[in-house]
Amino acid sequence: MSIKIAIVDDHKIVRDGIKLYLNNDDEYEVCGEAQNGYEAINVLNQQEVALALIDINMDGMDGVETTRRLIQDHPQLKVIALTMHNDYQHIKAMMDAGASGYLLKNCDEFEMKNAIRAVMNDDIYYSKEVAQTVMNNLAKKRARARSEGLATPLTPREKEVYKLILKEYSNQEIADKLFISVRTVEVHKRNLLEKTGAKNTTGLVLYAIKNELFEEI
Repeated sequence: MSIKIAIVDDHKIVRDGIKLYLNNDDEYEVCGEAQNGYEAINVLNQQEVALALIDINMDGMDGVETTRRLIQDHPQLKVIALTMHNDYQHIKAMMDAGASGYLLKNCDEFEMKNAIRAVMNDDIYYSKEVAQTVMNNLAKKRARARSEGLATPLTPREKEVYKLILKEYSNQEIADKLFISVRTVEVHKRNLLEKTGAKNTTGLVLYAIKNELFEEI
């Protein structure tokens, strides 16, 4: 069964290019498109989709607010930001709004499909350059914390989620175990990735081993 996808971008040439990427593969089906956030809301109210690729800069309603409102109305929807912006403020804003992935518009067909697969498997995907931006920001925070004699501790809930990740629980299993939503699990997971500098679940496990966190968490 193909993954139903909506494209939200104010440039038709971009939408057409993405459709060429995806519609030549039976694994994907672009079944909706919009040039701004308001159109996107109407499209998703009329057409059920699993994932939306959303630009950030759009007239009327930007991608951050569009993402927030779409996920509020469609909790199971997955969102990947597709943008030219590679600064931490935009990355954090989109992820805080509920996006599960962040792609730059210089990505190729292979990376876009990898990102979609990762996100649909309840993972988080950053473009390589975006991951570097996130890690650089984290490094600055850590350096500042060290200079001020501070740390970036995990919250009690983050420790609970981390421990279950290390036990290879899925997002749904963690949600069931802690009586929280899958979306909340994803938020905690993003925070853990940011605090540890890991890129994915495997990175979290390696970080825990390297820093001997098993007893601590």
